[in-house]
Amino acid sequence: MITNQLKWFLIVAIACCLLSVITTLGIHSTLFDLGELSFDERLRVFENPTYMANRFWVIVHCLFALISMLGFLLIQYRKSPGFTLLGFAFFVVFVFTEIFRQMFVLFYLNNLRRAYLESNDSAVQEMIRINMEHASLVGYALFGLFIVAFALGNICYGISLLGGKKIDKILAYLMLIWGLGSLSAFGNEFWQSESLGIFIEYFSIIFQPMMRLLVGLWMLHKFRQFVTGKSENSLG
Repeated sequence: MITNQLKWFLIVAIACCLLSVITTLGIHSTLFDLGELSFDERLRVFENPTYMANRFWVIVHCLFALISMLGFLLIQYRKSPGFTLLGFAFFVVFVFTEIFRQMFVLFYLNNLRRAYLESNDSAVQEMIRINMEHASLVGYALFGLFIVAFALGNICYGISLLGGKKIDKILAYLMLIWGLGSLSAFGNEFWQSESLGIFIEYFSIIFQPMMRLLVGLWMLHKFRQFVTGKSENSLG
């Protein structure tokens, strides 16, 4: 038996998962591409509406991902509580790390840029410039954490589906590929392989939005089973 509150939340979670297809495409496409920027141009990116829209686009995408992955947890929890809970924990780390990274840019890095532009003291500007470089390194470290957490979340969710029926197993293998592909992106930050970098670029723009669509359709399929009472796994 599925309660009305759970029913409506799952509808919202499914909608968020499908909307995340669009936000994923926006992140990995050239929609927000500013091209090569000089140092002076980078200082003024906070005045660029495309740059600022990108920051908020990523935050909204993260919220879509969190809500949709919570919906996945509620659907799959009874069949595989351990791996599903662990997977959601990794997704929470992924989401809040990336949201923190965007807030770090909006409220710390951008204010450093403003301070640099407002200062006429070369010594102060040099100090601010060093802080900006350090801030970029902090952002880079957070980027690594969010990739690893995202990869492990997908791997755990994939494992949770392995004991299910055919449709579950197909999605399980695809999610495992998703996780391993993300780990390869993390590894390539150290390997710096050009060919792997090209693969990761196409993987991000093609495979990732496709997977978000498939997960959303899987959730919709399970939701219909729960509503019609055809599912072996009750959410009530």
